[in-house]
Amino acid sequence: MNSAVQRLEKKVIELKYKGEPDVFWYEKFNNMGGKVYTILLPQLRTFIHKKGYRNFDNSPIKFTSNVASRVSSEDIFKDVLRYVESLNEPELESAFLRQGETHLIKNKSIVLGLKQCEQDLLTDTSQVSYHNYNNGVVCVRANEKIIIIPYNKIDGFVWDTSIIPRDFKILDDNDEVINEAMFYKFISNITNDDCHKDSLLTVLGYLIHKYKDQRKPIAIIINDENLTEDGKPNGGTGKGLIIKAVSQIVEKAMYNGKQAVFNDRFSYQNVKDTTSILVIDDAPRNFDFEALFSVLTDDMPIERKHQPIVVIPYEKSPKFVITTNYTIKGNTSSFKRRRFDTFLTNYYSETRTPSEDFGCEFFNGWDTEEWQRFDFLMMRCLRLFLSCGIIAYESDEIRLKMLKNETSSEFYELMEDSYYKKNTSYSYSEIRLKLVHEFGEKYNFLEKSHKIVVEWIVRYAEYKGL
Repeated sequence: MNSAVQRLEKKVIELKYKGEPDVFWYEKFNNMGGKVYTILLPQLRTFIHKKGYRNFDNSPIKFTSNVASRVSSEDIFKDVLRYVESLNEPELESAFLRQGETHLIKNKSIVLGLKQCEQDLLTDTSQVSYHNYNNGVVCVRANEKIIIIPYNKIDGFVWDTSIIPRDFKILDDNDEVINEAMFYKFISNITNDDCHKDSLLTVLGYLIHKYKDQRKPIAIIINDENLTEDGKPNGGTGKGLIIKAVSQIVEKAMYNGKQAVFNDRFSYQNVKDTTSILVIDDAPRNFDFEALFSVLTDDMPIERKHQPIVVIPYEKSPKFVITTNYTIKGNTSSFKRRRFDTFLTNYYSETRTPSEDFGCEFFNGWDTEEWQRFDFLMMRCLRLFLSCGIIAYESDEIRLKMLKNETSSEFYELMEDSYYKKNTSYSYSEIRLKLVHEFGEKYNFLEKSHKIVVEWIVRYAEYKGL
């Protein structure tokens, strides 16, 4: 077909469809005078590409202003069909219904041949973090102003499922505004002083920062300042609200600490590639923290029943959070470098709740202004973490309670009363027998596990700085 004929046909199409449509078909008259339409595959593929469809990890996606959504062959077919219907050409529509279904749905030749995605996913780094809201991407850097970037200006793409369904508002960046946030008042209530508060705020910032440092593979352990002794748990201090707050910003996978087993092949089947935090809720006294060591420091294998194993690289795997009413035992260097303990005061309890204190249910009972204060506060927590890292907080009272919980109150009292003198020789077996004889049957297990008393004494000596 020469260029003159092509120009003529283009002019005819412009007149026919009142504009310059994207044409991916060829039309001609048959011997009976009727129109015959043929779908042209290269042109259809170009049209679909112009509509924003790409291939990502062997699956089709669609871009709209740098926001990507996962789609199916049926979605693409319906999208093209809507365009064809807008041309008001019944015979073309009929032809596309037959031929388009074959190429897009049945053999998927066009879908399989989509061009690869040219953009990279917008991801957090050690220096910057991004969070997607309805009105743009919130960008947070250390010691800099919080800004919003329009989606069409970002350097990469984001998933539509990652967009938080709220508008973000940049408030006056000062403490007076933050102090009005209900969640900030709650944080103030469950911390002892400014250092304790800053520590908890940086923990929140760490958990919503979607970057993992291979050099610092830790689990955040959230506990009560009044630690449990003698198996009597104290709940209702606000650990659950901390987790709910983080999950308003990033995606979580939730596990019941009393039921979950983390040395099973299907342990992590609830985790997706978009999961940012893995929460082990209400871990028991005997929780096996050591079972997490491999996934805390390395890639995470995900095996679901009747499906092949998928391995999430370390840098994309979720951060771990453990809530508990007990001390997670383990005081060796291997345990210490894999954990960060943060404590909440017992301002709240089962008889005094935040909902009663503030007169509304957190999150569900908030208006737009309260959400704006909360979101801005969380981004400030993130900026504080990027600037300072996790701020440590440890009081003498907490250290003592951790010692008692990792050993026992009676053991501590016995050591303080009878075995505290320096440069004096004591017998491990004497201490063990005294615990059994003076405090009853609950210490009978020490008769079979002699090494436990040795570990307890080492822990006591460490606490005393000996």
